[in-house]
Amino acid sequence: MTNLRKYPIVYVTRDLERALGVPLDTPGYFIISNFSPFAKSTAKGRKNILLIKERELLDTYKLLEHQKTKQFIKKNKAKILVFKNTPQIEKTCAENGWQLLNPSAELSSKVEEKISQIEWLGPLKKYLPNYTVLKCKEIYKFLESQNHYFFSLRNKARSALNTSSLQKNNDFVLRQFVLQFNRSHTGSGTFLIENEKQLNDLAQKFPEREARIAPYIEGPLLTNNNIVAKDTILHGNISYQITGLVPFTDNPFTTIGNDWELPHKILTKKQILEYKKIATEVGVRLREHGWKGLFGIDVILEQKTGKLFLLEINCRQPASTTYESQLQSMGHDTDNMIQVTTFEAHLLSLLDRPLKKRKLTIIKSGAQIIQRVTRDIPTLKTPKFHKPENRFKYILYPNTNFGADLLRIQTKNSIMEKHNQLNDLGRNLLDFIFCVKHENIWNAPRAAVFIIKEKKILLLKREKCGKKYYVFPGGTLEKNETLEQTAIREAKEETGLKIELSEKKPWQSKYQMRDEYYFFVEKFNGQVALGGPEAKNNHPLNHYEIAWVKLSDLPRINLLPEKIKTKLCHYLKKP
Repeated sequence: MTNLRKYPIVYVTRDLERALGVPLDTPGYFIISNFSPFAKSTAKGRKNILLIKERELLDTYKLLEHQKTKQFIKKNKAKILVFKNTPQIEKTCAENGWQLLNPSAELSSKVEEKISQIEWLGPLKKYLPNYTVLKCKEIYKFLESQNHYFFSLRNKARSALNTSSLQKNNDFVLRQFVLQFNRSHTGSGTFLIENEKQLNDLAQKFPEREARIAPYIEGPLLTNNNIVAKDTILHGNISYQITGLVPFTDNPFTTIGNDWELPHKILTKKQILEYKKIATEVGVRLREHGWKGLFGIDVILEQKTGKLFLLEINCRQPASTTYESQLQSMGHDTDNMIQVTTFEAHLLSLLDRPLKKRKLTIIKSGAQIIQRVTRDIPTLKTPKFHKPENRFKYILYPNTNFGADLLRIQTKNSIMEKHNQLNDLGRNLLDFIFCVKHENIWNAPRAAVFIIKEKKILLLKREKCGKKYYVFPGGTLEKNETLEQTAIREAKEETGLKIELSEKKPWQSKYQMRDEYYFFVEKFNGQVALGGPEAKNNHPLNHYEIAWVKLSDLPRINLLPEKIKTKLCHYLKKP
């Protein structure tokens, strides 16, 4: 990155993480943000970062109005950069005589908002799904006119049916479709309409409000970050957009992360070229309207047809930019003056520098996932570690508003097995979330037990994020506890049984980067019943069930860890 001494920039942002797309020692680069434990550790010893500590977290425009901010900007004589521009930010900068690098907030809103976007796209509307814009009160009649129902009644013509009686007797259901209001944030203005009641509720609540509706498209959602420069359009790396997974969010349309490896597995070369064509044409149109710098597009791959549809345009710095740029920096050749990271290209474009001879660094893997504030997880305390964790890093946010970022987890590896399904590392991160929720120590040793009776073994049947498997009853070592005590306590909590351990030496293994110990049970009594956190937190995406499994069936079931399963099967065969 060319240093910024001649073009100093102050990035003002609510969350410090958004500004970490370039090395913090970049000359001429300054940051103003809220105080938080993460921000404090990041800014330690750095004079180019100003952290403002108030009773509550300040939004960007409030940070800009703070007296310390004004003194900091005056001292460093820098241009202003923000995550997303607004009219209020523009007004504050104008009143203080600051040069704001971000393009027009008015253009940003026009392109991002769901209804005005359709008109702005002009000929590029061809890339959208088949949208219709109506007032909420008009949607029902429109769907009727389009024969948008599946009827369960047989041998009756549509014209002979009485609509009111159908409503009363629930004799028809709506085809699924998506309804979007003009303005929304992280999916809050988007609804999947699956029945008549949902539609009627919205029509009664917002009869005059316009919404755009379109058929529901089933398939993976993809996104990438692009740069509009004065002489070119640069395409960032395509990532799979992780959306709507419980317990990370309660909203099925909320984005909770990105995976940069999965698109290489699910997209053909032809589809990648089509994706880039869409991004280029949107970028050219943005430049014609005066835009420069970052923009993102969200594209859905229809599973049935393999066709790509443009769903969203994010006319700002997309949230995935920072980590994409950090991943690019990890594999970046510092002597290569042609390659730049996405965030570096964003800064160069805003400073009106040419980028035609530059290329964005390609990444082939990496992922991040965000736990948002939900009903089940309204807050999280600082994670506790038994030993350093080298598979991922995390950022804890002090946010409390429903839907806001609570914990961001980042890794250099993929976390998705396929569309809507986490892989082993992804499920491990899910375990980490639950561990932090219950204030347990992460990656501490685990103690588990073999409870065998009448040629059957007691196991926990699991279904987590679409994957079904079995595990041995057991859990994590707690403070001031021996492994034997852990095994006895966890067996009681999970199965309801009071056990006595055998004198046999426990089997030791390493699974998912932590030590595990497996004890044989000599005696047990009590009533088998699922209990503890497993019973309390049971839900469809993280389901627990106790099962007695025949020993003869062990080789055929998906029992984890595989190494212990194999060893146990071999042991049981001995005379």
